Amino acid sequence: MISAITKQLGLHQLIDRMVPVDPQCQTRPSDIVLLLLLDIFSGRQALVHLEGWAHEMDLPKLIREGVQPSQFNDDAIARHLDRLYDAGIHSIVSECLLQIYQKERIPLRVFHADTTSFSLYGAYESASSKTLNITYGYSRDGRSTEKQIQFGLVGNEEGLPLYADVHDGNLSDKTWNPSVLSRVHEQLQRAKIEGEWVYVADSAAMTADTLREAKAAQALVITRGPNSLRMVKEALAQADSDQAVWSEPFSLAEKKGTSYRVWETSASYHGDPVRLIVVESEALDQRKERTFQKKRMKEAELLQNEQERWSRHPFSCREDAEKALSSFQKSLRLEFHRVQAVIEETVRPKKRRGRPKKGVEPETETLYTIRLDAGFDQEAWEKARRRASRFVLVTTVPTEWNGRLMDGKEILALYKGQISVEMNFSFLKDPFFTDEIDVKKPERVAVLGYLFLLALAIYRIFQRRVRQFVTPERPLKGAGGRKLTRPTGQAIFQLFAYVKVVVLELPDGQQQRSLGKPLTYEQRRILQGLGMDEGIYV
Repeated sequence: MISAITKQLGLHQLIDRMVPVDPQCQTRPSDIVLLLLLDIFSGRQALVHLEGWAHEMDLPKLIREGVQPSQFNDDAIARHLDRLYDAGIHSIVSECLLQIYQKERIPLRVFHADTTSFSLYGAYESASSKTLNITYGYSRDGRSTEKQIQFGLVGNEEGLPLYADVHDGNLSDKTWNPSVLSRVHEQLQRAKIEGEWVYVADSAAMTADTLREAKAAQALVITRGPNSLRMVKEALAQADSDQAVWSEPFSLAEKKGTSYRVWETSASYHGDPVRLIVVESEALDQRKERTFQKKRMKEAELLQNEQERWSRHPFSCREDAEKALSSFQKSLRLEFHRVQAVIEETVRPKKRRGRPKKGVEPETETLYTIRLDAGFDQEAWEKARRRASRFVLVTTVPTEWNGRLMDGKEILALYKGQISVEMNFSFLKDPFFTDEIDVKKPERVAVLGYLFLLALAIYRIFQRRVRQFVTPERPLKGAGGRKLTRPTGQAIFQLFAYVKVVVLELPDGQQQRSLGKPLTYEQRRILQGLGMDEGIYV
């Protein structure tokens, strides 16, 4: 299926046109690209014992007639990787992604951007700024002791990348975001798409450079405003005032989704007007919830310890008690408790050594004890949770765009689509697909990284095509009898895991293929939905 889709998209002709073919070479650049893509999807460790694996594959059917497993030895693969790099692997993959969008007729107006790191083993001492700088940087996986590269993705709400790159391991997102805007704009111009488009990114995009480059690229920006920005702090403060008119609660999900409210204001950022959408979520982030509970318990424990300490050690004079109470109140930083403190006066017999004399009135002493009346402040608790559940979206999208109302709810819906690009990272970090990269030259690391990105795009197209004919009314029956209404590519792969093709070599050199056993109903349904039949096997 993957081989058939790749050929339908015309990627092999495009690659052969962009990469010069060596007349002495028995294979084409597209042959090695397709073989490596199939290798990635097979779940093997990329590039390891590739020639031996090719002997087990039906290469004439999967790649093209005439290719032989022996032609995919380590030296041949290395030469092809170098040719792909020299021909401009970034440009090659960019053209492939653009052709995929055009062939599939996918809208080109709203895009989501993000980056992730990918750790590598090895020294890579030869890395330089002219190639790919494999070095230490901020690791999203917490693997700061290993060198890394980074993947950058800009794609639609379905996760299909229009732009993708492999860049230096220490490049900051605040540098990457402004630089990528012009490149996406070039992609759109090659697709003959004119006019404004929307760029959605995380808070690292909230810089003056990003807004400047966005304006030059005819892009409208939606991003999350960092809480450290003054205009964000002011917006959050204004949202608490009585003048703030919040929207009615709404949900973005069809069933039992989180409820939101929004309130909008405006500001100027480095001279550019922006809209600020304050969003309040009904559900508090679990990490924040744990932090709040921990702080509440810590406050209660502090008050209890102080009360016990003063009960054991009363003061001999009121002045000392008042000084201690004043000092305590100044140091107190309570958020979820209300405290009232009083100084209690107690008169008791003064303790003397020995037995008291008969008929002598015992001496007395006056002690002063601080008593704390502490109570949980439910109102402060609710107010703090409400504030913690708020965040601010900053956007340059007008209230009406392309004949479409772009209110706070619509801006939030577009921002929430950011999860589509983040889900791509699970593919890029899934050991089944990518695992380790075992090549010596940074140039070859770059090529293999770009092939991972191309594999991601083909995976998304495969998944997208299947989901177009699978509905809640007509779900797929997955492994174990599960009903699949939005099947992932891997869930579909599982349904085809045990398809066997018998290849018979005839005396005259001809080959005959047949299925080991008939395809199941679900397998035939998927092939039909993809516009294929069992002919892709036989």
